[in-house]
Amino acid sequence: MNFARPNWKPKQHNNEAPSHKYQEKKKIMSYKLFTALTLVALLTACASTPESRVHPTDPPLSHQATLVESYSSSEVLIRATGMGDSMVQARNDARKAALWFALFGGNNALLSTSEQQQAFRAQEGEFWANVQSYIAHEGDILSKRVEGGQNRIERALRINISNLKSDLVARNIISDTAELSEMIANPVISVIADDPEGDARHAANVFSEYLQDRGFEVVVLDANETVDEIVQQAAALEGNIDPMYMLALQTGSDIYISIDAEVAERQVAGNRVAQSTVGATAYYTATGSQLGASSGYSEERAIAGGAALTAEAANDAADKVLGQINRSWQREIQRGKAFKVVVNASPEVGDISRNVHRLFNDICNRARRNAAGSTSFDYTLNCEGQDRAMDLLMLIEDNYQGPGQVFRVLDSGSFLIIRIGNSDSNSITIE
Repeated sequence: MNFARPNWKPKQHNNEAPSHKYQEKKKIMSYKLFTALTLVALLTACASTPESRVHPTDPPLSHQATLVESYSSSEVLIRATGMGDSMVQARNDARKAALWFALFGGNNALLSTSEQQQAFRAQEGEFWANVQSYIAHEGDILSKRVEGGQNRIERALRINISNLKSDLVARNIISDTAELSEMIANPVISVIADDPEGDARHAANVFSEYLQDRGFEVVVLDANETVDEIVQQAAALEGNIDPMYMLALQTGSDIYISIDAEVAERQVAGNRVAQSTVGATAYYTATGSQLGASSGYSEERAIAGGAALTAEAANDAADKVLGQINRSWQREIQRGKAFKVVVNASPEVGDISRNVHRLFNDICNRARRNAAGSTSFDYTLNCEGQDRAMDLLMLIEDNYQGPGQVFRVLDSGSFLIIRIGNSDSNSITIE
């Protein structure tokens, strides 16, 4: 009897070739493994690119930046270079470079001492990460190129100095102007326009506003204002009869700044364009010596009037001269504040030149006799701890030893005229 089943097939043994389904499964597993390895390789490559190593809190790669102009008393326009492995990175690096310049570069860097710079380093990440908050305006990209595999761009950016300075003060990196003035009193400054009818007067007003925003006490004068006869006599003793110098003496300012301005026009392709230039020269009133000078310029533009251009140039000049004033004034104040003192002796007290000279050397750090006659003496005194001429007058009165008494004729800021005699009188005679 045949017990065989219909369509019977012999059993497949394990050592035979794998099935088609098994081959498909193996292909799928190989593809998944390849995909996983590729993804790992891509992630590793991305993690090692230069862009991912640049963090928002990092300082700028580029330190290439220059001051274009002082846009206003609270903003400066800076041309900065940015570097990066992408345009996004280069743009942000340019912002950081402009901020870096406001902090460390130029004559008016906000961080001017090693102590301030060290304090900033401890907190700098916050400033770099929030650089956008200090950008008042971003101009168009001025140039773009690829160099050494990196994108490099140049653009002009306006930095809000007021906001930046406020944040530095809030983090105790720099001192507030009010606190600083308690340690080193800011000088009183006279700003004198050489032409009261022209652009110089407008420039002097803008210059004054800029200095006042920086915490200075400012007096704006015109060169043709009347000078008191006694002041003229006192200035004549030293031989300096410059009207601006005498005006500064009369106001008692520590520093005076002479301002001149000019707007130049020309035709370009049938259009009228103009540019303003403002010149500023600063002097110490007590000595008449020059401490700084600079010129400010506006951009050349097609514009109907010159007032806006003059204001722009005045801000630029003020920004430059202010840096010179700050550095010089800090050096000067370490020697003691400078005063110009003129002494007139009445004939009845005789020769008191030795008494006066010894007195001034005793009460002040430094006494320099500029000019003298038989009864008149002109001195420059550097006196530590004295702020105004009235304080110095009381010190002189308390310490004078000699014939006669000390009488005040005029005191104004850093300028003092005294008379030594047996009776009070408002008039003096200077040879």
